[in-house]
Amino acid sequence: MQSRPMNANHRASTFLAALFLGLLSIAGVGDSPAQESAVRPAPTRFQHFITRQGNKLYNGDKEFRFIGANMPGLVLPYDWTLYLPERLHLATPWEQEDAFKTLDQMNGRVVRTWNLPIRKPDEEAKQWHYVLGPGKFNEEAFKVVDNLLALANRYGVRVMLDLTAEYGDYLGGIGTYAAHRGKKRAEFYTDPQIKEDYKATVRYVLTRINTITGVAYRDDKAVLAWQFGNEMHSAPDAWLSEMAAFIKSLDKNHLVAETRHRPGQPLLVDPNIDIVTRHLYGNYRGVEDGWPGAMRAEMTKLNGARPMFIGEFGPYIDGKMFTHANVVDKLREFLDYVQSEPGIAGALLWSMYFHHNEGGFYWHQIMTYPAVWSYHWPGFPNADAQREIGIMTAMREAAFRIEGKPVPPMPAPDAPELLPIGDVPFLSWRGSAGATGYDIARASKASGPWKTIAANVCDGDVAYRPLYSDTTVRAGQTWFYRVTARNASGASKPSNVVGPVKVKRVCFVDELQDFSRVRAKSDGLTLNNDYNALYAEYLFRAKGNADDWLSYRVPGSIESVKVVAFFAKEIADLTLQVSADGKTFAALQPKRSERRLPRPPGGAAGKQQRTMVEYECVVPAGNRQLKVLWNGPAELDRVEVYHR
Repeated sequence: MQSRPMNANHRASTFLAALFLGLLSIAGVGDSPAQESAVRPAPTRFQHFITRQGNKLYNGDKEFRFIGANMPGLVLPYDWTLYLPERLHLATPWEQEDAFKTLDQMNGRVVRTWNLPIRKPDEEAKQWHYVLGPGKFNEEAFKVVDNLLALANRYGVRVMLDLTAEYGDYLGGIGTYAAHRGKKRAEFYTDPQIKEDYKATVRYVLTRINTITGVAYRDDKAVLAWQFGNEMHSAPDAWLSEMAAFIKSLDKNHLVAETRHRPGQPLLVDPNIDIVTRHLYGNYRGVEDGWPGAMRAEMTKLNGARPMFIGEFGPYIDGKMFTHANVVDKLREFLDYVQSEPGIAGALLWSMYFHHNEGGFYWHQIMTYPAVWSYHWPGFPNADAQREIGIMTAMREAAFRIEGKPVPPMPAPDAPELLPIGDVPFLSWRGSAGATGYDIARASKASGPWKTIAANVCDGDVAYRPLYSDTTVRAGQTWFYRVTARNASGASKPSNVVGPVKVKRVCFVDELQDFSRVRAKSDGLTLNNDYNALYAEYLFRAKGNADDWLSYRVPGSIESVKVVAFFAKEIADLTLQVSADGKTFAALQPKRSERRLPRPPGGAAGKQQRTMVEYECVVPAGNRQLKVLWNGPAELDRVEVYHR
């Protein structure tokens, strides 16, 4: 089959090549050996470090307030739910820049990353292990942070970087530091040697010289604050005070951010800790009267001693605090409150992801709720279950408003980049930040004339697979393709031209977002888009039971088919049948491959597990219809019908 699935080795080589090219581009490196070793200053929008006076933050003599986002994928592969090898890789320079273009369009002036993972004592080192062991560091991984900070300077976005993690340390955090010394997890905060190991990481990060900009991290104005780690709610006051003093001894320029995050917990006012934090979710205790009410209580308790920032907030529809009908209005109410409360410096949405290097977006399921995943800019109709368009719009408006600026029109998108096309015309492209859709055009010559064959195609409808299949061509034809991005403000310039594409086969594809491509079906089939992490982050499925069925018809003779399904418990294999006339069907004998996915560690879908089964089969000539039959509980994920 020619569906270009993601491959771990391919992704690794793509990452290394893109990183190398990205570093050369940003550093302005030339061809001579002397130029290759030189590091040139990177462009920056910043004149000042962010400082604290009382309970406010300042950029020079101007108060600094912000609305921004968490983007954990900027520094690590955020896939704690299934630990899928094909998802576990670091962001490429192109992907990081797409993230900063997104933040810039939203006026998100602060982004929070996640922890720097540490390798387990008995684990093979991975590319995303920043810390290889106590006092040992992965130079190649840290080049990703180098690029991150270079981009932050270029786009005018401040970065809050977490140094480790207590909660969410699935790739290595406080328990891993302890394991390297044969200690228990809780001893991270008390054992003298483990504390020295953590300090070694802090020292390495703060004193590191950026290989792109030549600026030490502790001298980089793009850094807003150092945060001890993610959600370290067990950290005692003594540990926080000790580590804050240590950070300040190495770095007088930057703020230090607290890490204990839940409403109702103690607030530490320490001379070396500049800002305190709270995280807000609908299922947290202490927020029953709403987020503004919970934060008013916190601000009363803080009594102006320090600035507060909302390190994470997730307006997730739970049917209680947030519903489909009220979530956008309640978010606006909360953002208005943040702006009205002078002691709150800003708030960061959890969480956002950016475009994927090989087309579409990265995805991450929030496992606490069924129909919630990482937000994608500028919001798409397929995410209406979490009201993504309304939430993204509210975030952008608030981000300008908190700075006292009018909300400008969205810029028209940049030109996308069309990726190579094989002999089956599957199309994918590197998307444009802020684009709501893409027009696909085709021509018989590279110079045109061009005909639009599909308009306003969404690149948020398909995850980790080709975005579009041209089914209007026939085998033996030769075509050229290009893509144009668009949004309400206009269209981009056309992408690069890809071709000549010599078509050998055509593929009819159904991702089961709806039943519009199905010729006929049984009444019992339903659509499912819940807990996508259980399904390898693929997005849509037709759910059925024994005796359910659906069928397809294509204009040419079917050559082969590929079908992907998921099973929760017992595997009752699907039956595939083909027909020439739609009356008499013959069963196929497909080859099958089976993959048992891991169990998520927690959340509402905790301990559930799925098995992914792929069926592939060559089809006898003359058949134009495919029928898929259920023999027990199963979810049909994708159908590919190849024909001439």
